[in-house]
Amino acid sequence: MLAALGVTAPASAADEKPEKKRPALAVGSIPHDDLGKDTAGNPVAISDHRGKVVIVSFWASWCAPCRKELPVLASLAKKVGSDHLKIIAINYEDAPKPFRQIVEILADFPITILRDAKGRTAKKFEVLGIPRMIVIGRDGKVAADHTGYSEAMIPRLVEELNGLLLAESET
Repeated sequence: MLAALGVTAPASAADEKPEKKRPALAVGSIPHDDLGKDTAGNPVAISDHRGKVVIVSFWASWCAPCRKELPVLASLAKKVGSDHLKIIAINYEDAPKPFRQIVEILADFPITILRDAKGRTAKKFEVLGIPRMIVIGRDGKVAADHTGYSEAMIPRLVEELNGLLLAESET
């Protein structure tokens, strides 16, 4: 589905070793529900999107792979549609000005953006490296957890998302 849409996951530096920075959330576990507040001040919870695939991405404006990832995720959300996929992008300890600039750039995309200025939400998820992508299945359980991405991981990420999105559309 993603490949057919022409959407791929972003790539980071080739020498980065993905998923070796900290233990991933266990597949099948239930993640922390409360993610903080969006840019309008509304509380955001994973459970509000049960029945959809949810991608929670931790990012920062100074992170080059994150700057590649956000437009890809935003485009993916627009192509797949809000009935099937929810993207929640959590800014990790960025200064207000660069955060606002990214929010403005992504304003027309169906993506929910939060600012974790003090790293409280990141701490709940044991974020030690970014970008960090936690993929949650329609059942509200962790389906995948990735920290950092290399070009070699693109097929695997696309396969994971395709599987989750196709499984959802078949129900």
